[in-house]
Amino acid sequence: MQRGFTLVEILISLVLLAIIAVIALVAINPLEQVRRAKDSANMQNATSFLNAISRYQAVKEKDPQILASADSTDCQDIISAGPVYDFTSLRDELSDWFGAVITESGTELYTGFDGNGSTKVCFRVSSVANIAKVSQFGCTILPYSYRCLPE
Repeated sequence: MQRGFTLVEILISLVLLAIIAVIALVAINPLEQVRRAKDSANMQNATSFLNAISRYQAVKEKDPQILASADSTDCQDIISAGPVYDFTSLRDELSDWFGAVITESGTELYTGFDGNGSTKVCFRVSSVANIAKVSQFGCTILPYSYRCLPE
């Protein structure tokens, strides 16, 4: 009596394992996970920037000087004004590396003030979960979608 598996049995087992691996990859969707992680980092940066603006407003009782900020808290107006590229007045509120982080492509922040003390900070999103929230908390200016804080 011979022991072991036949070549056909081994091939069937390998095919079944390959099918299970493909199903697992589709379920996990690694590209979507990377997009969610990037969106999460952008949201954290936007939150830090918004908190820095709030601290500045509380201490100085005026809005900080931020180049490329909009005079509106409407998402489309904010994005149209362009990304923040100079926020010297907030240097005491933010770490030194922050400026380099938020000026990289894909991580830019956009800011708007309405003149009544209300501020919004918007950022680009790319994950399916965050794009679904854009209709409530942001806007789409093709080819990108943006989410704004505070919500």
